[in-house]
Amino acid sequence: MKSLPKDISDDALIKLIDEWAGLMEAEDYEAAFQFTEQVPEMEWTPELYKKVIKSYGDCLSTQKLTVQGKPTDITQRKEVDRWEPNTLSEVGEIWYDLNIDGPVKDFV
Repeated sequence: MKSLPKDISDDALIKLIDEWAGLMEAEDYEAAFQFTEQVPEMEWTPELYKKVIKSYGDCLSTQKLTVQGKPTDITQRKEVDRWEPNTLSEVGEIWYDLNIDGPVKDFV
């Protein structure tokens, strides 16, 4: 897992997620899993990453996440929202639509 500076820019955050998505595109689910901090209660695993990608939409065993999306009627969202710390010490959220086999999807 990468530690991030408190003053990281929105662009740097998006580039970081692009890097994670690149691991997913390479189907290196273990590295993608290790790239982020996990909340144990969510029960994510590298195997679950793969299962979610392979069972999305057309449910093809060959489909994979792709970093660059081909425009469709859906515009790929990559945006950062920030706010003052709340009661959970959260300071924002990132909206990043993932692409499956190229076309932009509303898969977040």
